[in-house]
Amino acid sequence: MAVIDMKKVTLIGIQSDKENILKTIQSMGNLEISSLEEQEGTDEQDAILELSKSQDLSALEEIQAQLSQVEFGLELMNQYNPVKTGLFDMKPQVDANELSQAFESRSAILAVVSELKKQEESLNEISLKETRLNNTIMQMEPWEKLDIPLNQLEDTLTTRVLAGTVNNSAVQRFLDAIDHLESNLIVVQQLGQTTGETCFFMVYHKSIEEEVSPIFKEFAFSQVNFSGFEGTPDKIIAEAKEQLDEAQEARDEIIKTITELSNIRHELQLLYDALLIEIDRLNAVHNLMETDHTFVLRGWIPAKEADKFSQALRDKVKDIYIKLEDPAPDEDCPVALENHPIVTPFEMVTDLYSTPNPRELDPNTVMAPFYAMFFGIMMGDAGYGIVMAIASYLFIKKLKPKGNTKKLAGVIFIGGIFTFIWGAVFGGWFGDAGTRFGINPIWFNPSEEPIKMLAFCFACGVIHIFAGMGVKAYANIREGRILDAIFDQGLWYIFYIGLILWLLGGMANLGSTFTQIGKVMTIVGAIGLILTQGRDKKNIFSKFFSGVLSLYDVTGFLSDVLSYSRLFALGLTTGVIGTVMNQLGAMVGAKWYGWIFAAAILIIGHGFNVVINLLGAFVHSSRLQYIEFYGKFFEGGGKSFKPLRLRTRYNEIKN
Repeated sequence: MAVIDMKKVTLIGIQSDKENILKTIQSMGNLEISSLEEQEGTDEQDAILELSKSQDLSALEEIQAQLSQVEFGLELMNQYNPVKTGLFDMKPQVDANELSQAFESRSAILAVVSELKKQEESLNEISLKETRLNNTIMQMEPWEKLDIPLNQLEDTLTTRVLAGTVNNSAVQRFLDAIDHLESNLIVVQQLGQTTGETCFFMVYHKSIEEEVSPIFKEFAFSQVNFSGFEGTPDKIIAEAKEQLDEAQEARDEIIKTITELSNIRHELQLLYDALLIEIDRLNAVHNLMETDHTFVLRGWIPAKEADKFSQALRDKVKDIYIKLEDPAPDEDCPVALENHPIVTPFEMVTDLYSTPNPRELDPNTVMAPFYAMFFGIMMGDAGYGIVMAIASYLFIKKLKPKGNTKKLAGVIFIGGIFTFIWGAVFGGWFGDAGTRFGINPIWFNPSEEPIKMLAFCFACGVIHIFAGMGVKAYANIREGRILDAIFDQGLWYIFYIGLILWLLGGMANLGSTFTQIGKVMTIVGAIGLILTQGRDKKNIFSKFFSGVLSLYDVTGFLSDVLSYSRLFALGLTTGVIGTVMNQLGAMVGAKWYGWIFAAAILIIGHGFNVVINLLGAFVHSSRLQYIEFYGKFFEGGGKSFKPLRLRTRYNEIKN
């Protein structure tokens, strides 16, 4: 249980050394610089009231703007000239000097980004032009048979010239109404269709305006305005298509230029990482307190690294003051954990819930074996365990992930090993494949003996809950609260163990001795709880009443134990789905050609089963830790240790 001891650092330096000091701190990566908000109200703050907070954000804003430019350039390159990467490709390893050189030569690199920006603007203009031309073609296609230039569709002194549309459902009735005029003073040409409407061109003498107008109104004739168009529709369409071809040629030329400019992709990635590092450093600058000549830095560092850190800075800078202090008992310092490599992956599980506070125990060492065991029981298939362990091992070795990604892969690897173990114990091998090949369970088959499996799950739950109570008792003893450990955990142990022996003695026919011992322990525990659980109350009646009420917590204990039935439920689900997949594969594989379909069903089906139940095992095993286990002792509320370091995205810095 290793919450690393921290030292509080106060550093005073002169302005001319500030950049060198911060770069050294960043390269060491073991100091978290406190924010100004965290520093307010401290005694040290009151002692240096004359110091001013740095408010110059211009340098930071400039670097952030440059980072946005670089990000744009990389996204444009990836869009038009993507790089194919393999599943196990690793980040390039670079020297810190390469990042420094990229940062120093950023003007030249950003000039290329500016050119990329121009090319993108040209592409946007082409896209707008293509949209306009396509809209023109769509607009003209229904009128393509009209052989009159659109710019000549104008009334004369005696005639009206109209182009318009009528709803498709009313076309025949509209034409019949025109025919009923029995006039040779109107000519109607039916053309193409748009969405839901039919196009018409017509010419009629103004003398029949009064007869025609009601027909137009009745059938909602909608006149079309062709202002801005010149020439016949077919000519307009041909010209638009020709311009589209030209636009495509221009687009291809621009994409070719972008592809050629993509040869600086690596330089852009170097610059991106260099700017990211610079932004982190400048953000740190804004947590310093400064005068014209000096600055003050406060932060936290792991105690075991404090002396080495102090010496490294003194070797770099002559005029510097460094003070190392232990935190005050009630002071909230950032929390860093140090565990065995097997336990380390499970820190991610705890972090999803909460970070331990600096005054409590790290729960991961106790939690990890329970988590792995429950994970394995829920998966419950030895074949799946082998697949999970191999896949996660290759992922870690080939891709070398960092942070929580690495920890998650580690959880799956260890979970895979426990899945293999419990799968072999319960006889699960890719569903019922083991049974088909004569592989029997080492212990028993849960689907054939469900009551036995439920009893086993409840026993696991009792042990898990008792372990949580034990951690709380240990914490109380470590902090000198021995009576709390006896009254708040010891008496509950006596009560719960007695209750279990009492119940088992009657239900499992273990004999009267078990029953009598259980009764005595239960009564002794209950009396002790009644007398002690209200000890913080002021009067005797409140003490007694609180003690009696505390016995109601036994319902919570029973509820917690019942929660462990999910171990059986999820394990059974995994096995049933796997068995169904085997049966489906056997059904389609009966014919000589069926093995192809059978293989597909088995691979896809078992793959789906692994993924979906892996997710379920992760979530439900976590839930058992958070509610049933951590609920007994864990406080949380800590703040993770986040040192100033060389943070990169595209490259790995060589040590």
